[in-house]
Amino acid sequence: MQFLGLHYAIWLILALYFAGMLALGWLSRRGAHTQEGYLIGNRSFGSLSMVMHAFGAGTNPGDAAGVITATVRSGASGVWISWMWLFGTPFYWLIAPVIRRMRYLTMADFYEKRFGPAACVLYIAVASTGMVVFLGGVMLATTRTVQGMMGKPGDAWFFGILTVSTAVFLLYSYWGGIVAAVRTDMVQGLMIIALSIIAIPAALNTPQVGGLGGLLDTLTARKAENPAILNLFDPKAFDLWTVLLLTINAPLTALAFPHLMTVCGAGRTEWQGRIGFTCGNLLKRLCTIGWSLLGLAWLVWLLNSNAPVNAETAFGDSIRQFLSPVLQGVMLACIMAATMSSGDAVQVTVAGLFSQNVYAAFIRPNATDAQRLAVTRYVGVVIALTAFAAAVAMRSSIVKAVLDYFNILGCIGICTAMGILWRRMNSGGVFLGAGLAVASFILTRYCYDCPRVFTFALPILTGLLGGITGSLLTRPAKPEITDDFYKRIYTPIGREDRLSLPLDQAVPPQRRLLTAGGLFLVKPTAQSIWGLLITLGVCLACVAAMLILLTP
Repeated sequence: MQFLGLHYAIWLILALYFAGMLALGWLSRRGAHTQEGYLIGNRSFGSLSMVMHAFGAGTNPGDAAGVITATVRSGASGVWISWMWLFGTPFYWLIAPVIRRMRYLTMADFYEKRFGPAACVLYIAVASTGMVVFLGGVMLATTRTVQGMMGKPGDAWFFGILTVSTAVFLLYSYWGGIVAAVRTDMVQGLMIIALSIIAIPAALNTPQVGGLGGLLDTLTARKAENPAILNLFDPKAFDLWTVLLLTINAPLTALAFPHLMTVCGAGRTEWQGRIGFTCGNLLKRLCTIGWSLLGLAWLVWLLNSNAPVNAETAFGDSIRQFLSPVLQGVMLACIMAATMSSGDAVQVTVAGLFSQNVYAAFIRPNATDAQRLAVTRYVGVVIALTAFAAAVAMRSSIVKAVLDYFNILGCIGICTAMGILWRRMNSGGVFLGAGLAVASFILTRYCYDCPRVFTFALPILTGLLGGITGSLLTRPAKPEITDDFYKRIYTPIGREDRLSLPLDQAVPPQRRLLTAGGLFLVKPTAQSIWGLLITLGVCLACVAAMLILLTP
């Protein structure tokens, strides 16, 4: 029995899921009655909560749908739509404690304290644009996937599905803020992991696919048409140079995330932020292998069935074909979980930028905590509705939406990195660096439609040169400002008594690794080195696993 294209079992599972998530959001209101509680949960979360929050905030249907869409179009190299973050992940181990030690509420606080109010506003403008594009892409991927599952490709269904999914995460984020986000991410993270597993056996065991051996045989036979169909590096999609540039760009993009302060700083200690940010994202890298296998299985099913190909709805189409109604309901709940776990983090943190760093800083400096909290909630609604409009505008391509937000955030992330590593970086460097990076992105992406290698390389290069040039041509920041910043990021949590010391005592010369040319790097601890190496090993193991799976 069906209703509106879906089996009644699917509707029942969805109803139970939505009711549970809204209940969690409602119950989380008590933990979000202050601005700090709403934005960063009073820094009260443990390791497991932080792992699932980082995983949920960083995982969305755009990842799974983007990988499967790209795989259906070009073959195994489609895995890099999500794995573009892969070799940036080891650096997350180094980034997390630095962000936690800043002791700020938002990433915009970093720009205000380090570079001044004007640079803070610039960061908010660029980062908010990138995150609206990101959230619009998440909504788009969700809607296209659900359309594929329902077999309802029309615009009326597109707008209906988009409206319902937006309304649910908007409500519980409005009620509970980051407290609701972290609590629901615990549930939703487990569901997303299930999403990455339950469809694979069903897909491989269909007669049209014939197991992993049949999948490889079919794709090997198609190499005459597409020689790179089983290769991880495809000259037409993701060649080796593009992947290397993605590796450089990934930590820069991460450093621009408005929700970076919550995924690194909402834990009780810096260790929990480090474990959460790194391990949560490693979980996503592992899940990507499952998405890639599902995409390859669906490609083989299409080839052997002589069925028409619609890459944009490939994820939903494959689920509808491979799974029973009950499992379709579970999978659809997983997809909605992925949407809302990303959507709530974006809605809360981007709204926090405006309430904390625009409203309270420029419009109403004497605003009470309750007034700032109210503005955060109202702006969150506006952010969600703007992302809704972005999803409508980008509805022609999921993959383009994923890559665009990655590039946009990298344009301002280069300034964050330079501000952390280089004492001489100042407001002039931020404006010239970010301005040239954004201009390079627009020219290479939209004006001339250049190959991806140029779209990734030129914004990084021009942003770096612009940051250096702009800083050297303008007055340096006051020494007390940079000294205070470096004392913060190199003073562990729990040792706040050292913040009142001069920089030479808080960070003595023997602790410093590199200070030439204005750089300011300290010697890494054994924990930092071993964590970096272990994380890199896991990433290399993921690539090795894919190569083994793709070997006939």
